[in-house]
Amino acid sequence: MERKGILFVLSGPSGAGKGTVLHEVLQRVSGLAVSVSVTTRAARPGEIDGIHYHFRTQEQFQAMVENNEFLEYVSKFNNRYGTPKAQVQKLLEEGTDVVLEIETKGAAKIRKNNPDAVYIFITPSSFEELTRRLSVRGTESPEVCALRLKIARTEYRSIRHYDYIAINDNLQECVDAVCAIILAERNRRKRNPSLAERLMNPCSKC
Repeated sequence: MERKGILFVLSGPSGAGKGTVLHEVLQRVSGLAVSVSVTTRAARPGEIDGIHYHFRTQEQFQAMVENNEFLEYVSKFNNRYGTPKAQVQKLLEEGTDVVLEIETKGAAKIRKNNPDAVYIFITPSSFEELTRRLSVRGTESPEVCALRLKIARTEYRSIRHYDYIAINDNLQECVDAVCAIILAERNRRKRNPSLAERLMNPCSKC
């Protein structure tokens, strides 16, 4: 194996389009695995257990917490969300790159033990545009939209802890940017020590 897998962490406020961007990136970049989060919220129409989320009860989730089965977990809107530890670690050890789409609070927890992970913040170019998107999508009450915007203000203050900002005003341009980040990180010298060593010290018989 030339290198361990890279952990990519995608965050951003509600309405930034993280899920749409990630879906497009997965169509264009091979060799990426997506960690499926565990949640206590009910499945929405069309969502499938084990594909969109692992849906669990509050009691099941708490048992996983007590068994130290999460890389990170957070509470949001009266539900809990967590990233299963075992599968992510297994994929990384096998050399597979893994993408997590998680909240900024969860990313902060992962950052403590994964300094080599790559942190990407996805956002529209202004808070005004984010406000517009949340108001026009019409899937939530005005009260929930206001709460999401309040949370977003806190999330934006965490940008200083991210390696990259990907502006999502134009979907394809944002996807291009995230794909470029992934490909560049894969080719960093420090992530390919065996290859670098072989190139620096060619066989004496060659």
